[in-house]
This record gives sequence, structure tokens and C-alpha cells, in this order.
Amino acid sequence: MKLWRRGILVVIAALAASVLAACATIPRDGAVTRGGAVSAQDNPFGQVDYLPLGPGDGESKQQILNGFIQAAVSPEAGYQIARQFLSSSFRSQWNPDASVTVDRAAQRTVDDGGSSTQLKLEITPQAFIDQTGDYRAADSQAPVPLNYSFVKEHGQWRISQAPPGIVIDSDQFQNVFSPHPLYFYSPDYSFLVPDLRWFPSSRTTIATRIAKALLAGPSPWLQDAVVTAFPKGAQLASGSVVVAGGTAQVALNSVAAAADAPTLNRMGEQLTESLGTSASSVDLTIGGVGQDVSGATSAVQNPAVAANPLVLRSGKFGFLSGKSVVPLGGVADQLESLHPTAATVTADGGAAAALADGSVYAASDALSHPVRVDDRHGLVAPSIDSHRIVWSATTDASAPFAVSAGDGATATLKAAWPDARQLLSFAVSRDGTRLAALIGTTDGQSHLMVAGIVRDATGHPTRLGEPVDLGGLGLSSGISLTWSDELTVAVLGVSPQGGTAIVTQQLGGLLSDTTSGPAGAAVIAAGNPSSQLWVLTSNGSLETPAGNGWQTVSTGVQVLATQQGRG
Repeated sequence: MKLWRRGILVVIAALAASVLAACATIPRDGAVTRGGAVSAQDNPFGQVDYLPLGPGDGESKQQILNGFIQAAVSPEAGYQIARQFLSSSFRSQWNPDASVTVDRAAQRTVDDGGSSTQLKLEITPQAFIDQTGDYRAADSQAPVPLNYSFVKEHGQWRISQAPPGIVIDSDQFQNVFSPHPLYFYSPDYSFLVPDLRWFPSSRTTIATRIAKALLAGPSPWLQDAVVTAFPKGAQLASGSVVVAGGTAQVALNSVAAAADAPTLNRMGEQLTESLGTSASSVDLTIGGVGQDVSGATSAVQNPAVAANPLVLRSGKFGFLSGKSVVPLGGVADQLESLHPTAATVTADGGAAAALADGSVYAASDALSHPVRVDDRHGLVAPSIDSHRIVWSATTDASAPFAVSAGDGATATLKAAWPDARQLLSFAVSRDGTRLAALIGTTDGQSHLMVAGIVRDATGHPTRLGEPVDLGGLGLSSGISLTWSDELTVAVLGVSPQGGTAIVTQQLGGLLSDTTSGPAGAAVIAAGNPSSQLWVLTSNGSLETPAGNGWQTVSTGVQVLATQQGRG
């Protein structure tokens, strides 16, 4: 995970360098568009500082507005350059951290409406980021008007009123902002759970932004599905985090002074993993007293799966190795007896969920034979979580999920998927805190949606949190999905151009990639490393990416099973 974050920062630095080579001035005439001139300063973490120009003499209202929007991409010194475009009375009132609106600069329009002191900027939003760095795709492409007022100070136009937050072009956004996963815990502290946020890539402010967001807690959709080691009311005592020599100096108020050693170690772990490449270690003080946070915890980050695909072939269930199937052991005999069409197995191979003869079964080394847990019409491939809970659902998106511990007792959980028409596929995350669903929506598209899983003290699911729609995937129809790592879901579907396609989507991030899939693709599963994907076709051919195409690994495969992660 750390390597991935470091790679993102290197790409950002490279993009900034290319901008510097191509542009020398910031245009202020014409429509409000993306500016070009930035400056980068070398630093140990590869982050980039953007230094736009301040207002020039005699500039028009539209030039001032253009310059203000361009300058607002730089958070240095509290957005000092952007504030130069504001009137003296409004300068301290403007709140740039309230939100970020990502749009396309080419679609912006400006109109004065006949007023000598007003401008209306109309934008088409693509995404929004709130004050905690939470990214959300826009629900609508309808234009949004933003109103700006102007006054003259010392003969120069300045903005006297503006909406809170900043507006940034989608192309520039990925150069100026970078993704940072904040880490919380599963309720039993077994897993570290990422919550992706976006912050300006500023070396002077990034550590502070990360720490403040971490202390503020998880995103609303994860609120009751994860926990944090920091007590309510814990805040930065000094207002900022200073990074010196690779060590982040984090000073908290005295709210957490009563924390025991395990809790302190978890605080240190959350800070260290969340700060990522911004700091290699943490020096924590609480109420002015230094704390030892060097103790190890047992939490697993980004649980992995086995490198080989897990399959049913020629009646044998196990890992495919070369031309042979290595028996799984555990529940393999029970699965083989079911002749399933879909299966999901826990990391230890001791429990599984299977779809066979139109019903969902729970298999376990604690059972003498598989137990039928759901026989509703239209069942899709089931899932199983880290607590050995079997999850099942039908294609009816309005119907509840059934959850069973395999003992015959089954509970139901309702999921209010927005604008849902059909449930196409779903899977529980490897840490058991989130459920991803591929939903056919009423507008005819396939959307990826996620919801937090709320559990009781025994680990049994009690409800699903409010779902979040991550947006359309650009597919004519969805087929299957799988978790490829702690933050990414890979979706198999039908391409609008014909054939199949695979789309990878970060939770809380951008559509990462879209590639062509093999002909007749029916099921997708992830391997190890997370970039390794396996696809089973309708004729039993198991395929894996090879260069720009797909290579047949095996034929005669009846089931490609999903593996849950292990530590």
C-alpha cells in the first residue's frame, strides 16, 4: 500500500514538471479556464507546491475571477495568493476548505446579467470533495450557478462575495490533489480499514490535514461499521502537525490522557499508516506528555488471498497449480458434493458459501454436511465474511439480504440502494466491514454501490449503513464483481462497444482503469498481487491477462471461487 501511495506522488511530480515545461504565464482573458503556470519545489516526500500569480494592475472583473479560481488551487500559507483577489473586508471570511467542486473548465460560462458589480459563473460539476476530503461523484450533470460580487479598492477590482470552497478543473484536479487512505479498525480490531480522502498535495499542510481528518472520524457511510482508537473530543493541541526528519510530531489535547497501552499503540498505528509517505514515524504527546506508541498490534492491513485461483474442475475443488487441482481440504468435500455453480471460501478454508440447484448453502468444518440457508427465487452468487457469516441475495434489489451463521438461523438486512432496478452481483470486503454491490439502476446503467456493515458484539451483522453510489461504470450491463484489494473493486460487464470489459473502481476515488475482457466472460476473481485477475468464461475457460490480451490457464473449469483475505 505504501508503494502505491509513493507511486501516486511520483506521477503527480512528473505531471507538474511537464506543466512547468509547457507553460510560462497564466492567461486571464476569455472564459474562466484552467491556468498553466505553477512552481514545484523539491522535498523529501515528492509533494508539489503550486505557486500561481496574484492579481495584476487594471484587470477586469472576469480576469480577477479567472485569476482567483486559478490561485485557489494553492493552499500555501492559508491560500494567501487566492486571498489577494478578495476585498479587505471579505478576505478573512472566505472559507476555502468548505468544499471542492471538480468540473470541466471548457464548459464554464460567465454572465454579468447586466450588473456592473456582479458575475455569475455557471459550472457543470463532476465531483465534490467535502471539508474532510471525502470524494463523491456528482449525481447530476445539470449546471450549477455560482455568484460573485465585486468592489473597487484603490482603483482595482476585488471580489467582495464568493461561495465557500474552491472550483477546480478535472484535468488539473489530479495534479493538485492526491488520495490518502485514513485507517480505522474493524470493531474487533482484527483489521485496519481504509477510508480514502483527497487533499491538496502541499508538503506544508498535508500532514495536518490528514491528522485532523483522522481525529474527526470515518466518513458518514462507514460511521457505525468501523471504530477508532481516538476518544471523542481528541484534537490537535497545537493546531498543526510538524514533520521533521521524517517524524511527525503530533500533539493532542488531554482528552486521551487516560488511554491504556493497547489503545495508545492503536493511536500510533492509525497515525503512522494514515500519514503514509508524509512521515515514517510518529512522536505522540497527549496533554504535553510524551507517549510510547511503539508496541505492535495484531491488526491486519490489506488482507491478501492465495496466488493461485481457487476452482472446481472435474469434480475436484482446490487451488489450480499448473494442470493439477491441489485439494483445498477443509470444506472441499462438502462443496464437491453440492456440485455448485458459485462459491466463496474463508481464508482458512474452513467455511464456505455456495450456490447450488438454485439455493444458497453454508458449508463448514463445524458441520457434518452443507446446510441450506436460502431458497428464494433468483438468487445470485453468495458471499461469506471473516466471521463465517453467509450472505445471500436475489436479483430483486428491493429484497433484503439474508445472513446466516450456518446453524439454520437466518436474519434479514435491508439495503436501500438508490434508484435500484436489479442486483447483479455483490461481495463482502475481506475485512468484513463493507459490502459492495453491482446495481442495475432505473436509468439503464450499472452502478457500483457500497454500504457499511454494522455488527453486534458477537460479530453478527445487525444492519447495513446508508449506501453510497460511486457512480456509473460506463458498461452496458454488469455481470460480476470482486474485491481486488482493501480499496478497489473490479467489475466485469458488457462494453457499449460490444464484447466484455473490466472496470476497476477505488472506493472514494476515481475510475482507475477500463480494459477489454475475454469473450464470453462470466465470473471475475482477484488473485495475489491485487493486479492479478482471473476470469471464467461461459464455456469453462479460465483466463488471465497477458500483455494486451488474455491467456487461457485451464479449460473445463466449472466454478471460479472467491477467496476471502488472510493476514
